Amino acid sequence: RGGRKLLVLDGNVYDVGEWVNKHPGGKVLLSYVGEDASDAYAALHKVAEGSEGKKSMDKFLKPLLVGPLKAGKTGPKAEEHAATHDQGMERDFRRLRRDLEEAGMFKPNLWFYGAMLAHILLLEAAAWATLKHLGTSWVPYCAAVAMLVTAQAQAGWLQHDFGHLSVFKSREWNLRMHRFVILHLKAASSAWWNYRHYLHHAKPNVADCDPDINMPYVFMLGNDMAKRWAQKQREGKAGGVLPYDKQHLYWWVVGPPLLLPLYFHYENLRFLLGNAIFGRSGMWRDSYGTKRYMSHGRAFFWQEILWMASFFVRWHVTYAPLLGGVWGWLTLYMVVRTIESHWFVWVTQMSHLSMDIVKYSGRARRDWPSLQAVATCNVEGGAFNDWFTGHLNYQIEHHLFPTMPRHNYAKVAPLVKSLFEKNGRGGDYVAKTLLGAMGDIVSSLESYGGAWREAYEEF
Repeated sequence: RGGRKLLVLDGNVYDVGEWVNKHPGGKVLLSYVGEDASDAYAALHKVAEGSEGKKSMDKFLKPLLVGPLKAGKTGPKAEEHAATHDQGMERDFRRLRRDLEEAGMFKPNLWFYGAMLAHILLLEAAAWATLKHLGTSWVPYCAAVAMLVTAQAQAGWLQHDFGHLSVFKSREWNLRMHRFVILHLKAASSAWWNYRHYLHHAKPNVADCDPDINMPYVFMLGNDMAKRWAQKQREGKAGGVLPYDKQHLYWWVVGPPLLLPLYFHYENLRFLLGNAIFGRSGMWRDSYGTKRYMSHGRAFFWQEILWMASFFVRWHVTYAPLLGGVWGWLTLYMVVRTIESHWFVWVTQMSHLSMDIVKYSGRARRDWPSLQAVATCNVEGGAFNDWFTGHLNYQIEHHLFPTMPRHNYAKVAPLVKSLFEKNGRGGDYVAKTLLGAMGDIVSSLESYGGAWREAYEEF
């Protein structure tokens, strides 16, 4: 409107046009321009009433305030909001969030997170000690690989906790530990993860926002999106040469084996070098290059590159003497990354890939709980499943309350399920078995590929 970028937070209208270039989360807030972003704001920031986070955020919001939202306002936007938002669900969800805050469900158990970090470091040390003292024959080598894969997978879940600010009260300490774990222990960019992942959380499985489901040159995801792409291909407006109706078959070769060792390496390097050298990477919504990170001569991104380099220096120092030099430890690294990639892909995709995937205009219900639930599903809990998935088997709870410590998801899950049942949406709260959810990835790919083939031949 008039060149401004307006959104609503708790009944007030804010112009974020200038703030977007200073926003620590990058341009993710543009996802809600023209909408009521109250629940998304509360979910993605630590802004419980009376908290230091709330006071800090209020300080930033004050200069952006345009004024209160006029009561009874009419027009196309108001009509669209009324048609796509369940006010009863929103009201009950906000009450549930307040109850959970008062019950201490957003308070972390630091002993839990300390144990998670300790078992990662112990596994890494044990892998090195195995090769050092037992040699590099197949048995100790495979044992070391197993320990390193486990350490890397668990470090992936732990960096996710820090990235969502769910471990410490202090935002700065969460960010420091996030950078340590993801950069030094995993060799991935914290800024890359932050921007990519928060876009995913803002509007999951929404094709015009979520980068996790935008891969039309490799996989065709969602029946509706498959039909749209087929029509564009027939009209000469889109490329793609892969036989998508066979994607459930080539998934086994292209998906789990290659995502981490190939695609994520490419994305990290393009993102960091693009921003460090050119000030933009050309990825997603015009890069992460906000003034916050550009103000020091792009030093932030060079720091990330050096942090990542520390991972490879550490591996060279510890494994080169044991494995015959650079090629020895690089081979070990790629073996570990490839196996870890299977673990990561199956766990992260089992809760999303088989769920509703559409453009935002096609999402019938857009209130926060409905928007999240139709795009996610849970997987049954238990000691092994919780550990194996980093508690991301409680995906619905995680998407509703991203800053909640993961060890509390099992406690709040029955309350969340009751919320949906009370509002006549019990069918939106989907829970599966671990193997069932993984199997649904393949069957969904087959379904989407079939929809693409049918639409391609029709057009």
